[in-house]
Amino acid sequence: MNSNFIKMGLTLILVIVVFLLKALSKKRLIKLSALYSYEPHRLFLVRKTIAIAFWIALIFLTLIIWGVNLNNVWVYLGGFLSVVAIGLFAVWSILSNIISGIFIFIMNPFKIGSKIKLYDPEVQATVVNINLMFTELEDDDGIFNVPNNTFFQKTVKGINAEKTQSN
Repeated sequence: MNSNFIKMGLTLILVIVVFLLKALSKKRLIKLSALYSYEPHRLFLVRKTIAIAFWIALIFLTLIIWGVNLNNVWVYLGGFLSVVAIGLFAVWSILSNIISGIFIFIMNPFKIGSKIKLYDPEVQATVVNINLMFTELEDDDGIFNVPNNTFFQKTVKGINAEKTQSN
């Protein structure tokens, strides 16, 4: 019985620490985004990724505190990741777009509001939204989606891309 109280106390401390770390990382990310003029959607994606990492860490550390044997968890996780890898190989174009979306996020070749020109087919449009699979562009005919891997396979020119300024 005494052992369970210790485990509950450790779990409570762990939850508090994780929430404090999440709050501190959120504040730090907001300061960094202001310093480097990151767009709000980029900050949102980074915050979500960090939050997911904190939740995963919380779950695994809680399992360790309560003495759960993680050997089976690693076997199931390995099997799950193998199935995901095989599934992603079967749908490589989706994976290609997701990886390209991550590279667009990291490299930041254009921003929302930037005017770009795609070649083959030739299109001149304004960037409306960027997500993992597609980039939404708008021209005189309306809004359309371009798969993210297109930006790595075709020539793209920034027409009046704004330079990022740091404060």
